[in-house]
Formats: sequence, C-alpha cells, structure tokens
Amino acid sequence: MTKNKILNMKKVSLGTVLISSLVNQVSAQEVPDIGYESDTIEHIAVSGRPMSDIEKPSTAATKMDVSIKDTGRSMMELDADDLKMRALQDVREAFNYVAGFRANGPADRTYIARGFSTSIDNVMVDGLRSLQGGEGGTGSKLPSTFNAENTTFLRGPEAILYGAGVAGGLINITSKKPQTTAKTSIGLNNRSYASSDTGNFKRNDTSFNLDSTGPITDESVLYRVLAQYTPSGDHFQDGREIEELLLDAALSFELGENTTILPRFERTDRKRTGGSGYADGVFESTFASGEVTTYGKPINRGKYYGSPIDVGENESTSASVLIKHQIAEDWKLAANFRHNETTSNALDLYISDSSALENEVGKDLVNRKWVYSAGDDSYNLFDINFEGKVETGSIKHHLLAGYNYRDMDIKFARSFQDSADAVGKNPISASNPDQQVTGPIPDGLVDSPAKPRTQTDTNIYLKDRISIGNTTIAAGLAYVKQDQEELSSGETIASSFDDTLWDLGVVQKINRDINVFATYSRAYEPVKGRYIIEYGNGKTDYKPVEGNNYELGIKGDLLNNNLTAAVTLFALDRSNSTKFNRGDDGWELLQLDGKSFESKGVEVDAAMYFSPKFNSSLSYAYTDAHDTVGDDKGVQSNNTPKHAVSLWNNYTFDKNISFALGLRYESERNDGDYKIKSYFEADVGAYYKTDDWDAALVVNNVLDKNRVEAGANWVTVQPNTPRAVNLSLNYHF
Repeated sequence: MTKNKILNMKKVSLGTVLISSLVNQVSAQEVPDIGYESDTIEHIAVSGRPMSDIEKPSTAATKMDVSIKDTGRSMMELDADDLKMRALQDVREAFNYVAGFRANGPADRTYIARGFSTSIDNVMVDGLRSLQGGEGGTGSKLPSTFNAENTTFLRGPEAILYGAGVAGGLINITSKKPQTTAKTSIGLNNRSYASSDTGNFKRNDTSFNLDSTGPITDESVLYRVLAQYTPSGDHFQDGREIEELLLDAALSFELGENTTILPRFERTDRKRTGGSGYADGVFESTFASGEVTTYGKPINRGKYYGSPIDVGENESTSASVLIKHQIAEDWKLAANFRHNETTSNALDLYISDSSALENEVGKDLVNRKWVYSAGDDSYNLFDINFEGKVETGSIKHHLLAGYNYRDMDIKFARSFQDSADAVGKNPISASNPDQQVTGPIPDGLVDSPAKPRTQTDTNIYLKDRISIGNTTIAAGLAYVKQDQEELSSGETIASSFDDTLWDLGVVQKINRDINVFATYSRAYEPVKGRYIIEYGNGKTDYKPVEGNNYELGIKGDLLNNNLTAAVTLFALDRSNSTKFNRGDDGWELLQLDGKSFESKGVEVDAAMYFSPKFNSSLSYAYTDAHDTVGDDKGVQSNNTPKHAVSLWNNYTFDKNISFALGLRYESERNDGDYKIKSYFEADVGAYYKTDDWDAALVVNNVLDKNRVEAGANWVTVQPNTPRAVNLSLNYHF
C-alpha cells in the first residue's frame, strides 16, 4: 500500500484545483459501503499509484461524468470535512477560503465572482437553482451547508448549461445522499464570541444536529435525515438573535439494477430578532471627523443600530425528485424536478443616505426611517438530460443533450417611511447607539400591496466532447429564452428575450499527470422588469447583458500525486452592463452601451502533501475588473480585491489528534466612493477523533482583527465577525 493510500486523501480539489485535505479525519476514517452515492471515495491504486483527487468526477461545470482534471474550467471544491474543519456554516463564510469569490453587503442579494455581481439565486442545489426567498431585506441569505456533501465553486459564466443569469460564476451544493451502511450521528455546535467589544463568551450561538442514514427494509430502499436546530442563537451584535430549523429528508429507491428514484424534502424556518438586512451596519472611526474617504475601524461593532422591535421571518419548503436510469452500458438518463416555496417578511428601522433625512457625515445624531419588506415566492424547476458515449473509428464522442426549465412566480412588497416624515422621530447616536428613540411605525407601512412578477426560463442544450488521441474538443450549443411580466403601480411590463449561444474548449493531455486547456464560454442575462419599472425613469428598451469568458490553464499532479496544482489565466467581458446611479431624483438604472466591463486575472490553486503528517492547500486570485466606459472607466469594481489568498495547513499528531492553521489576506477594495483597507486574518483548529466520537475546537479570527467586511447603507459598514470560538462534539453509532 502506498504512502498516499495510507493517507486516504479525500477530495477537496477543484478545477483550478484546491485540495484542502483533512488528514486527521481522513486517515482514521473507514470507507463506507456505497449506496446511492458514497460520501467518501477512497483513493485506489492505479498502476501502482493512488488516484488523484482531480481525477475524480465533478458534474458542476459539465453535467457529465468528467473528472475535474479533464474539465477545462477553473473550479474549486470544498467537501463536508473541509467546511467542518474551518467551522464554515454557510456559503458566505466559505468564500473566505475560495479566492475569486466574496460576499456583498447584508441587504444585497448578490455575491462577487471575478469582479462581477451575481444573484444568489445562482447558488445551485444538486444542479438546480435554489430559492433563497424574498428580495433584498427580507432575511434571505446564502444557504447553509449543514447538509452539504461538497460545495463546488465554478469561476466564470456557464449560460449553455444553466441558462440566463449566471454572471461571474456559480456555486453548486451537492446534498448528502442515503447510504447502505446504517449510521447515526448526533451533535452539538456552539459558537461563542470572545472579544472586548462584544463581551467575552457572553453571546453564544448553539445548535443541535442529527444525521441518520441506512436501509429501511433492504438495501433497495434507503433513507437519510439531516436536521439542525438553533433554539436561540446570538449574533455578535447585542439585540440580534435567530431561531432556526433546517431539515433535509431523502429516500432512495433502487428499482432493479438500472433505475434509482430519489425523492427529497427540505425545510428552512428562520425567525430573526434584529437585523434582517437593512440595519446591519455600524459606523466607523473616521465618521466623526466629518469626512470619509477610506473606512477606518468599525466602532461599536457589538452594537445594533436598528430598533429593539426589528424582526424578520423566512420560511422555505422544497420538494424534489431525482430519477436516474441506465439505458444501456454507455447511455444514461437523469431527470430532476424541484418545487420551492418561500414566504418572508422583515421590519427594520435603518439609516439611509436620503438627503431628506438631513443626515450629515460627522453629525452624531442620525435619523432613521422604517422599511417593511415581504415576499411570497415559488419556483418550479426541471432538468432532464441524456448522456452517452459513441465511437466512430478513432474518434470518441461523449454526448450530452438536455432541457432545463424554470418557472418563477414572485410577489414582493416593500414600503419605506417618507424621509421627511421620519426626521426627528427615530434618531440614534452614531457614537453610542444605546442612545436612541424608536418612533411609531407609520400607518399602512406593513399593508403595502405586493408587486407580482412572473418569469420563465427555457434552455435547450447540446454538448459533445470529441476525443482524438490525447486531444479533447468540447463544443456546446444552446437555445435560451426568458419571458418576464411585471406589474407595478398599475403598469405592466412584459418582455421576451431569446438567443442561440455556443461555447468551445480544448483539453490537451501532455502526459498522464498534466493537462492544459483553453475554453470559451458565454454569459446572458436580461434586465429584471422590476428594476426597469422602479429605476428606469421611463426607459424600457434595456438590452440583455451579454458576455464572453476566456480561460487558458494547466492542471496536474506531480511528485507521485503529493503535489496537485492548477493555474488559470482568464479574461471576462460584458456588453450592455447595468449599474445603479444616485441622481437628483433618486436611484436610476443606467445601461452602458456596447462593451462596458472587463475582468482579467489569474487563479492558482494548489495542495502539497509534505509528509503523511503535514499538508497545505493554497487558493490565490489576482483580479483586475473595471468598467471600460463611463465615469468609472478603469476604476476597480466594487468589493473586488486585486489580490486574494488563503492558505490552510493540517498537521496530524497521531491517529486521534490533529491541528490546523488557516491564513487569509485580501488587498484594498472599493465601496463606491470609499475605500476598504486590506486585511490579514488567521484561524486555528484542534481536532480529536475516535471510532465513536469526534470533537473540534476552531477559533476564527484568532487575532480578533476589527475591520470592515463590506459597505452597508450610506457610510455605515458591515463589520467583520469578531474572534469566534467554535466547539463541536458529535457521537456516532
């Protein structure tokens, strides 16, 4: 048995390939019997050497049974152990270790990928878009990873397979599946904040967890139930709490040797006290000077600048069924249907930059106004595809043909208190938020009528991977169509967009260890009708935002698979991009004609196994992203650091005990007219594992850096999370 097989290294790598292995948990772990899908894939010897992690399949970029190494895209993957060892509770926190991705402000339903703002609706679950629910401010968030088997981050757009809307990159969460081996785990997780400005260990976020799987009758019928309950979880800001229930229940039916049916039910029930989105910001140290150019340190990081009666609720239900059928030896069918429903509402007293509020930088007494938001949304999603292989002489074809459909029915209401009416009724002190007045909620604020919006997306796609010797050419063709209808203030806007898209790539095998690739892919995103109605100021002829993505890279295994690395050069552009501009009459939606945005850079992901006891993984991105026309021509795009790097190190002391150290750095960023300083943070972890128990102590932001995470409203900022002590304890039987 080789040294690498003893390590039993788990998958962590991804396209541009990050292999962040969890040596202690992997080395002592037994490989389970394989049911519908195995949660753990053992490295097996191939020609006297172990299988590399990047030789394992990943479907996020291709929807095909293709290894990461043979996929000509920049990708990264974090598995369940990676998330656990870093104490990452959701996708937003996972961005800390994925260079090229980062979250936006608290009320913004977008994330940044390669410098481009992308809707959180492009977070996929098992290959279908998830419904996070509600527009900005209704408590929607990037999804939890409590039920994630792995989370894949695909850099760059992929309109061919996923249709309109995928801008700078997508995220796919692969949920945990039923297993043939019966196993149950019960656990306790607690996050305590240990910082002088939040109170040492006074605020705690405790959750209880269940993961149970196994056969019901025989191995043809399996189940899996995952649940996480947080009865009263403290935020690090005083006055903010959350009660949350997460549930994921799945069955697996094997109908003979060729067919598997996997029904699944998921439920999220989230109730917040304080901070559903709008009021998350605090002030920073330069505010009192009367001039803000570069944000200083957040002040009163542990205080909440909303009101004591701010509340938010978010309930989401998802029912799905996945059918897999092996038609013939080389041909198979996969059909996936999901129905999502979400209701949400939020009431916040928040600080606005409205001139009518008479707020001024440097003025300690700040006026606030009420905002109410509510959503009632539903999705129907469907994807069916056929995958197969044929040979014509020396030419091999790996084919994929499919149909993707999404039907959205959204009812959204949002109402703001009139700024002039709010002056003097809800003041708060910038320097001491305990000094505040909470005025009455205006009559009719929570009775604002919903604005209905419907949208259907259709995507018909065809992919062919043509292999001739060591060369593979990947060509794709798709027809995409989107229909929108929006009603607001008695005005209906109906629009229809369609296009035929193509992409092309080549993967060249240099030898058994190294592949090089070049890829071209497309982005396509019509402008939302709601934005046109609310911010178009009479303009209705907005064009779809379109874009091109070019990648050139190399992926390989060296030193007997002890070093795995990938380097990707990319260039991304956009035509007809949109941006919000604050004018004399309020916000307006501008569209920049022609080529208007570009992003160029390099992404490096690598993992090195120095010895059976010590390994490190690196993720780095250099991103130069900016408008190419207009007032912001050449200015680095918002919330996009030019340099982002993370390094994770694992050390195994013995078969039961291990330690970890994580280091993270981002360079300076822009937030509109303001600058956000660069930062460096560190995380540390200690782990203990036996056959029946595992425990982890992870301290995030161990040096307790106090910094700006992102901009919020006006000149308020979202502070980073203070030093957080995470303790988890799990019993397995």
